[in-house]
This record gives sequence, structure tokens and C-alpha cells, in this order.
Amino acid sequence: MRLSLRKRVKKLIANSKGFSSVIGTTFMVLVMMFLSTSVFLWTLSQDTLYNQAVRERNQMDINSSSERITASNVNYTVIDSAVRVEATLINEGSVSVQIVTLWVVDTTIQKYGFNNTLSLNLKPGDTLNLVGANAIMVTIEGSETSHQFNSWFVTARGNTVPLEREGGIIVAQLAQGIGSMALNFYTFRYFEYDGDYDLKDYPAGNASFTVPHGTDIAFGVVLTNLDPSKQTLTLDQYSQLWLYFPITAPGAKDYVWYIVNVDENGTIQTSYSEISLEYGKAKLLVFASETAGSFDSNSKVSVTNPNVRNNLCAVNLLLHGKLGDRDYGQNIPFVSVYCYEP
Repeated sequence: MRLSLRKRVKKLIANSKGFSSVIGTTFMVLVMMFLSTSVFLWTLSQDTLYNQAVRERNQMDINSSSERITASNVNYTVIDSAVRVEATLINEGSVSVQIVTLWVVDTTIQKYGFNNTLSLNLKPGDTLNLVGANAIMVTIEGSETSHQFNSWFVTARGNTVPLEREGGIIVAQLAQGIGSMALNFYTFRYFEYDGDYDLKDYPAGNASFTVPHGTDIAFGVVLTNLDPSKQTLTLDQYSQLWLYFPITAPGAKDYVWYIVNVDENGTIQTSYSEISLEYGKAKLLVFASETAGSFDSNSKVSVTNPNVRNNLCAVNLLLHGKLGDRDYGQNIPFVSVYCYEP
């Protein structure tokens, strides 16, 4: 048997065609096994990726459905077509939430705007107060405070958070003894001069409650007419900003800046024309002149008394004019400023 097997092997080797067939068959079997293994491993990896994607998608759906942001204390004010949105946000859900966009619709004029530069992050249980300096601005041309607004936040997961304005009473209606003009506290600013009549960095100015001693400055405030009767309020030349120092040193005194007209380039006009504020409209008012009703290079005001350097003082806004066809006067004791020596 061994001899017969050896003969057959020798005969196969001697027959080149038969030997090639064996080698070819063996190689083909190896190739098929390799291809089958590759296909199996690729199928297995694709199945793994699919299952992972399904798990991630399911987790995203769970996280998305777990988002629960509530908004309260919603308020809208408008300054030069910039809608200022204030609200309090609370994350009552079980997952962290990132807010990326705010949409605002002015339903009165059927226009909309959005702010997609947000990155507000709230962990579960967090509260975020978007008030004052943290309010969000959205530009809508032609908007006014008296208009009606709808708005909603959009989260990074695509959920929306509607902001429902709660029914309330504005300050002027709640306490009519205060007056019809409301001040936006966080927009208080002062200006330095760039020449005899031009305000530097107008209209932004310097948003600060600290002002330089011995430097010619003007003040800017944003007021809104919230009169319950919705009448136009007109301010005359005697409206002024009064800066009062407590008696902390001999010779302490007060300083007055009268209202002026300023054009869009920040240039103060030499004579004053009455300024009207329609109901619901916010307007930046500038107080710059030492003299009521006029302004020139000699009318600039600066705090020069050396006894009041590095002191805190009270600022009152004294308004006078007409509300409709009736005389009107209001005093707003609204801020304090620190007068420092540069």
C-alpha cells in the first residue's frame, strides 16, 4: 500500500497538469475562506455600528423627551428696534440643557427676528435669570414696546421653550404717583467729548456708574413712556439731570446737566427743540448743557470741586413738559455714581 501511494504521488508530480489543478483548487479554497471571513467580519462590524447608532438615537430621544425648561417673568421692551427680552428659566428636567437660539415675533407688525449666538447651559435644577444686563436682544425693525410679541427658545436637541408673557400691571399703572416715565436702569451711561460738540462713542458711550472727576462729560439715559392714558409726553428745555453730593466736606455742591438734542452722529445741537416720546416707545436722552435751551463749547459740565473727589453722589432726573395738552413734571431718583479722580 505504501508502495502504491508513493507511485501515485510520483505519478501526480510527474503530471504537471494534475499538480497545477491541486494547487489551484487549494488556492481557490483559501481565497473563498478569506473572502467569507472578510464578509462575515464586515457584516459583524456594520451590525455593531447599527446597534450603537440605534442605542445613541434612543438615548437622544430619551434625553430630548426629558428636557423640561419653564419660562416665567417674561417682559419685552424695545430700544431703537432692538427687542429686549427678559425671562427667568428653570430646568425642571433630569438632563442638562443647552439653549442656542431665541426667536421673537412682533405680531403687531407681523415681523420676526432671532438671536442664534446663545450658549445658555442649565443643569438639572438650575435657574437662569435673564434680566437687566443679561437680557437677550433681538432686532426687529419697526418694533415698539407697546406691540404684542411671541417668542420661544430652541435647545441644542431641537426642542422649543415658549415664553408666555404673564398678565401684569406696568409700574406707571400700579403706582401712578411715581409717574408715567420709566427708566431702564441698566442702560445708564456717560459720554466724553471728541471736539467741541461731538460725543465720543455715541450712542453706546460708557455704561458705568463711575464717572471721572475734572473731565467734561454728558449723561445718557433710556426712558420709556408708559403712561396709562397712552398720551405722548413732550419734554421741554428745563428737563435736567441733577447730581447731588452729600455734605461730606466743606464746599460740597451739586451739579446740573440740561437736556440737549443730539443727531445720529453724536453731534449736540446748539439750540434745543422739544423731544416727544410716544406711548410705549423707549428713547435715549442726553443731558449735557450747563444752560437750559442752548449749548456751545462753553456749556460743557464737569465735576471740578476738589472736595468731592473720590466720593459717592446721588443722581436725580428732573423732567418737565407736557403730557398730551397738560403740564407734566416727574422726579426720578434712580441711580448713584462714584466720582473718581483719573
